[in-house]
Amino acid sequence: MRNPLQPLFLVFSILNHACMAAGSEHDYGAHPRFICTPLPADADPSCFSTTAKATILHLRESLVQQKEIILDQREAIRELTAKLSMCEAFGRGVSPHSHHPGMAPHHPHTDEGHYSNQLGHHGNSNLQPDSPKRNSSTAYSSSLRELLQRKISTLEEQLHHHNNNPEHHDDDATHRDHGSVRKNTQSLDAFQISFPMRTNYMHGRMKRTLLQEIFALTLCLWMKAGVGPGLGTPFSYSAPGQANELVLIEWGNNPIELLIDDKAVSLPLSLSDGKWHHVCVTWTTRDGQWEAYQDGVQKGTGTNLSPWHPIKPGGVFILGQEQDTLGGRFDATQSYVGEMSELHMWSRVLSADDIYSLASCSSHLQGDVIAWSETEVELHGGVARYPFDSCH
Repeated sequence: MRNPLQPLFLVFSILNHACMAAGSEHDYGAHPRFICTPLPADADPSCFSTTAKATILHLRESLVQQKEIILDQREAIRELTAKLSMCEAFGRGVSPHSHHPGMAPHHPHTDEGHYSNQLGHHGNSNLQPDSPKRNSSTAYSSSLRELLQRKISTLEEQLHHHNNNPEHHDDDATHRDHGSVRKNTQSLDAFQISFPMRTNYMHGRMKRTLLQEIFALTLCLWMKAGVGPGLGTPFSYSAPGQANELVLIEWGNNPIELLIDDKAVSLPLSLSDGKWHHVCVTWTTRDGQWEAYQDGVQKGTGTNLSPWHPIKPGGVFILGQEQDTLGGRFDATQSYVGEMSELHMWSRVLSADDIYSLASCSSHLQGDVIAWSETEVELHGGVARYPFDSCH
């Protein structure tokens, strides 16, 4: 039969330096020690809880202090890093309020993970008020702060020198920036998209939309019609309450048409020869005047196309399909077959000279409503993307 006094409970208590000095003959050094004391089963554990509670409260206070120190250090580093990024942006001639690719956004979860790693790294050593690791952490923070401050001072001196001698850098900077912008622009817009067959699912979708009403427009694109009757729908814009707010379409035996607010005019364009053509249409709400251009030459003009009707905002731009509802319900018989590239849209009527310059590759105007770029077009349903240079 089991003796009821056999089970023992282990009570862990931390003896502080005063207790060791008073009641122990051993010198345990500067660090506390854990003592395991057997406690009979019938003993009252409340008499042992006072020291444990005091120790726990002390540990909690130390932990709170460490958290406050780490938060202060992190805030100081973040402030200095922001100032450093601002100085670097000034040094490159970028406005401090503009977004720069080199300035990464702040991610709260990153800081939290870093903070957790700091706590995990220091562990129980941070609970000691005079911990050497805590001192080394403070020293590291101070050295990092000094390093950042020196870097900021250097950049400020460079900025001051640049502002005092602007003419020395203007020519080289202008040439370098112009070349960089031209290279980036060409790399982003030098592509075409292909619609090899008629479907009710292959389409491109522009990420942008109209943020406000517009009262005039110019739509230009390079296009090459595929084989089959009718061009289909290269471009459509549906707005809330009107699926055919702005559409360029040719289907069945009908000629190519421009629709504004579901009102249509026929365009005297010839695009079925399987060759690349530059097409532009313009429209203004004043008298509903419109113009149609092919390869830089005006082919037709007219009036009374939805006069005094503004193009509504908040809609969806779709390439290759006609929309029966806002952004969807496509009809395969009206889908586009062929290739297209460099589709741009402006909220104004371009002049005949501007349109000719675009068609003859002597100008690279970018649309303010739609600008042709890989980052602005979403392709769905198997629409293919290929490199393309309209001027070669």
